[in-house]
Amino acid sequence: MKSMYEPYSEIAETEKDGKKECKKEIKHFVDINVPIDLTPKAEVGRIEAECCSDPEVVCADGGKPDECHLIIVQKVCVKIPIEYSFRCQVGKSMTECCKGC
Repeated sequence: MKSMYEPYSEIAETEKDGKKECKKEIKHFVDINVPIDLTPKAEVGRIEAECCSDPEVVCADGGKPDECHLIIVQKVCVKIPIEYSFRCQVGKSMTECCKGC
């Protein structure tokens, strides 16, 4: 079984005016290159924040008897809308005819 990438294929022998003819068909494969440039874009929308729960107060040891250290912890939900897109520019196609010849 012949591969479709085989460069030569034989066309059946024929006889014309008492002479045999042998015809061949030659294939040549060409690499075609198309450059494509993608330019990314990201846009940040309006950022919003909202409290998600009640704050917690945690006592921290200040190390001194006359000081009191507090830590206030607040969970905050931050919404950051981002829109992703890109610009595509297709260049002129090129061929590489004899690569590997």
